[in-house]
Amino acid sequence: MLLFAALLALSARQGSPAPESSPVVLELFTSQGCSSCPPADRLLSRLAKDPGLGERVIPLSFHVDYWNYIGWTDPFSAKRWSERQQVYARAFRSNRLYTPQLVVAGRTHLNGSDEAGARKRIAEALAAEPAGRVTLAVEPLGDRLKVKAGAKLVRAMEGPLDLWVAVYEKDLTTKVGSGENASSTLHNDYVVRRLEKALTLPGTVGADSGEIVLGLDKRWNRRNLGVTAFLQDPRTMAIHGAAAVSEPF
Repeated sequence: MLLFAALLALSARQGSPAPESSPVVLELFTSQGCSSCPPADRLLSRLAKDPGLGERVIPLSFHVDYWNYIGWTDPFSAKRWSERQQVYARAFRSNRLYTPQLVVAGRTHLNGSDEAGARKRIAEALAAEPAGRVTLAVEPLGDRLKVKAGAKLVRAMEGPLDLWVAVYEKDLTTKVGSGENASSTLHNDYVVRRLEKALTLPGTVGADSGEIVLGLDKRWNRRNLGVTAFLQDPRTMAIHGAAAVSEPF
């Protein structure tokens, strides 16, 4: 905690005030079938509620499907999330997939249960000057959400960037009947339900915006939904700006 506060203070002295920094996207690759994952799930929730961080972190939980074979099918798992983790592995030049894995700002990764390490990486990401600014507005339309997302690049990049929109759900409880966490009742927050590309922004300085309409599954608790948008380099997977909206929909 002291190291975390010191790094934030250092960033302020170096001319990177908090209002100008971008929220840091935290992506936890996890599974209900993995006995090592519940502590990481709890840490993600704790970081999101930390008053010292406020709204400066955007947590997302991606449940991978490659643990399902051992006897418990994670109801939130998807092959697509496993494939997203594989993309990160290639970007990090690693042939290792593991859970729980926490990816910070699309740039670094560590064991998702390592609280001290996570706080250090978050402080470092907050101290970095973002290359982009992201805006986000959400309007409920019956069983859909109309999402208007925009991005502005303040410095040129080597190539185009993708603006992604994610819908997540909090406060999910599951009684696990088999696998490594058999007989446990697990709590999951910030579980990604949908991830869609809103637009691709050229790597030149400038801005653009787009609008997409996302359908909502009737089984999702709309009071616990949130939406985030983040600007990501598809080559390096680094995230260069983000925004989030969390309110009853």
